[in-house]
Amino acid sequence: MKLMMILGGLLGFTVSLAFGLTREGSWPAMLARACFSALILGWISRWWSHLWLRSLQESNQHRREQARQEAARKAAAKKAGTPSDKPITSNHKP
Repeated sequence: MKLMMILGGLLGFTVSLAFGLTREGSWPAMLARACFSALILGWISRWWSHLWLRSLQESNQHRREQARQEAARKAAAKKAGTPSDKPITSNHKP
């Protein structure tokens, strides 16, 4: 999360400074706007990365739970001895 906040702040600062240079504003005003943009974009990127990581963790947890249920289902089917596990000759009566 720290890396995303730093990258967001750096991106906000450089984009705001670039816009300030194209509009040919005064340096103190450009730097103030760039610092404010860095702060805002840093917070937004931190919030977004927190949501992203949480959704990834939930997805992984859901996938593990599905795999666990599938393994339990297969073990129960094997223990019960489903008809597909028996040889065909045992079902045949002449």
